[in-house]
Amino acid sequence: MGVTVKGDKELIAAFERLDKTVDTKARKATRDGAKVFEQRLKTDTPRDKTGTDHSGMTPLAEHTKIGNLRGSTGNLEIPVGYDTEKGWIAHFPNSGTSKQPAQHFIEKAQAESKRPVMAKFVEDLKL
Repeated sequence: MGVTVKGDKELIAAFERLDKTVDTKARKATRDGAKVFEQRLKTDTPRDKTGTDHSGMTPLAEHTKIGNLRGSTGNLEIPVGYDTEKGWIAHFPNSGTSKQPAQHFIEKAQAESKRPVMAKFVEDLKL
């Protein structure tokens, strides 16, 4: 699928098309990577035996959130974590307390997501 370029104007136009294509694919790859990580975070977030959190309320895993795409500096990123309703409690089971050992499920989700996220990036960024 080669493109024959005859002259400076055509070369510049070809680079501009390629730049737009790469930017679109990079944005898609970032969004898809965020979805992969969010799914792993939901899976790794602890629940009690009843499927709820310890207070009997909706489990923390149901409060994951994908933020908005940011890329003002040229680096694309999307924050993934928990919403404001329950997010503030995530650090207690993750980091532990005096009455509860640390479970490190956020770090586990990050480690387990690394390869699938990178595979999704490679898939999405193919030209």
